[in-house]
Amino acid sequence: MASEKFRRQLRQESEVWWREGLIDAQLYETLATRYQFRDIEVNARSQFTTILISLGGILLGLGVITFVAANWTVWSREVKVVLLMATFFAINTIGFYLWRSPSENGLKKLGAALLLLGGLTLGANISLVSQMFHQSGELYELFLVWGLAVWVMALSLAMPALSMLSVLLLGFGYLRGMMYTIMAQDLTIYHLAILHMPLLSIALILPLAHRSRSRITFGLGALLFSLSFLMNLTAFGNWRGEMAIVLPAALVWAYSVQSPKKWIEPSFQSIARKIALIWLAVVFYVLSFNAWTSVSISPEMFRVSWGAHLLVDIILCSTLTIWLWLKLCRQWSQFSLLQERSLNTGVILVMLVLTAGSLYTHLNLVPLVVLAPLLFNILFFVLSIAAIRDGLALGSRRSFWSGMILLIIGIMTRTLEYNTGLMTKAVVFAACGVGVILAGLWFERNIHHHASMSHPQLQEHNS
Repeated sequence: MASEKFRRQLRQESEVWWREGLIDAQLYETLATRYQFRDIEVNARSQFTTILISLGGILLGLGVITFVAANWTVWSREVKVVLLMATFFAINTIGFYLWRSPSENGLKKLGAALLLLGGLTLGANISLVSQMFHQSGELYELFLVWGLAVWVMALSLAMPALSMLSVLLLGFGYLRGMMYTIMAQDLTIYHLAILHMPLLSIALILPLAHRSRSRITFGLGALLFSLSFLMNLTAFGNWRGEMAIVLPAALVWAYSVQSPKKWIEPSFQSIARKIALIWLAVVFYVLSFNAWTSVSISPEMFRVSWGAHLLVDIILCSTLTIWLWLKLCRQWSQFSLLQERSLNTGVILVMLVLTAGSLYTHLNLVPLVVLAPLLFNILFFVLSIAAIRDGLALGSRRSFWSGMILLIIGIMTRTLEYNTGLMTKAVVFAACGVGVILAGLWFERNIHHHASMSHPQLQEHNS
């Protein structure tokens, strides 16, 4: 469906063409039917009504909040609970009624906004009710419970906005609760949720992303899984650091090859592989610094109770990763297009094996103080050059400029890290600037050349 701005401009221009005799009445009616000229004014009135309702709702809400704040200390606890519950159910009921309206107008968007507001007010209700009944707790516990409650709402309604809100709340609760879990002596249910956040992110967020068909929700869930798996295995005693770094990228990359059934569509193949490549780029960049003398195992903080829970996550996630990679190997011939890329599954597998092998060797066998930074510098530059090559081969500006940015960052970082003179730095910076300009101009020229060459072929094919 064309945008409303385009439809409005087309209606104005077509009316001018009709008056000037460039088109006849039949062609104008065809355009009016195809682009729904008669619905433009109706949509404009609907949007204006939505703005008025939204503005009035905001003012009404401010008035209600002010009234409640003025009488909050006077009312009894029962009145407060009834008021909070009534407000929550009223917002969600009205929002659900408007959101389920069959007409695609501003009221449907207003209903979605009210449902999102209902998810936000849920946290305030939980906090206020806990205070009234003298149930004290940490802030991260509130966010974990709040995120789980919003997850139930998002899963039942299949709303992308509520899905993203649920992931953000769970992620904030996890980051906030890490310090409390590290210092905890007895593990509560909230500490267990922090320790098993990788499994929870797979079990909760993955079906939520598929049901709401939200790429952002899937991306946030993959990021939460990767960060929680890395932080859990490294924060609790630097245990199995090589697996903490390699397994998230391996699992996300292998998951993207799935061919799900209808009830778990879409497959999120594109965003999954992008997240895996971004993860590897960050890992290679961080490990390319010449600071491997400080990379070691610190088992002093390790606890048996922590290790038992982490071992469960490691076994389940590793089993899932191995199963996905075996399935990927069996379906290798079905992905010939992806094999033509420089950053294909074989290259990613080699990078993962080299990363895990070097980390395991350094942490457990022989320190690789010199070889490890050299290896990860090579991997970082190979990743950037491969992205540039894919951008040129596929005509993708995003891949080309991502590779160029990585290449420039790698060159400038190594220049600044090592003790080089100002003259050398000036030459490197100037060369990078000139290289970016020339590469950009050449890429744009190459893109236009391929487009001009393929256009006549397309016309010949159509004829």
